Amino acid sequence: MNPPVLPVVPFTQTWGILLLALAVGGVTLWAALRRMPDRSRRGVLCGIAIANWGFSTWFTFDRIAEPAFPDFVFSRNWPLHFCTIATILLVPAMLVRSGPGAAWWVRPLHALLFFPGALAGFLALCAPSAEYIGAPLLSVGALFYLVHGLNVVLPFAHAGLGYYRPRWRDAALSLVLFTVLAVALFLVTLLARAFVDPRANYMYFFDPEGSAILEALWRLIGVPFVYELPLIPLLYPVLLLMVAGHRAVERAAQAIAALRARGLGLAG
Repeated sequence: MNPPVLPVVPFTQTWGILLLALAVGGVTLWAALRRMPDRSRRGVLCGIAIANWGFSTWFTFDRIAEPAFPDFVFSRNWPLHFCTIATILLVPAMLVRSGPGAAWWVRPLHALLFFPGALAGFLALCAPSAEYIGAPLLSVGALFYLVHGLNVVLPFAHAGLGYYRPRWRDAALSLVLFTVLAVALFLVTLLARAFVDPRANYMYFFDPEGSAILEALWRLIGVPFVYELPLIPLLYPVLLLMVAGHRAVERAAQAIAALRARGLGLAG
């Protein structure tokens, strides 16, 4: 008897189980790393980030080689999509700590990955590219979901371990950095469309490609690149909620630790 295919389609049972597994795995990873020495923690996080980059490369080239997807070609899939850039940047980010004495680039890097990077990873899980909708759970195509899930899990685990503490102003900083990166990628995309492939479409500058919110903005504005600009004010409140959520979890953890310490003191 052949094993069930279990296609991964957003907002279905299989998809929900996969997201639950990613969330449980993230919490388990954080809990396990808390008991490790600092060097081991960062080594494990970096190792997972390297593996994640490998998975990203694997599922991309698997789709390029798949005859069922003739439009999925290398000339339109250089590592210039934002989620792929975030996957690559996670490797050095997992090795360094924000705070006093850190290099000038460390906090901006962590802000970019904790805010737009993690949010983009989550949105990709909810609205994946057409090539990955319905991929069997135990297939190379399903690595798409694992990679984008780890793009969310790793920055949050890193912050939960105290290597980065998101600040309110980091939310605005991350959007500035994201905008600068988007402008640079837009210029690269223009060059790619002129000299390599006229259908190159990094960061969906020229075509929403099925993303619901981008489709709505495209119908409203219809100008390449410009139609995505309203995302900046739309996303800012979400980023502030991410800071608030992190602070709430942090306070809860401190309260639980204080109660445990008090209980041990009374027991002594």
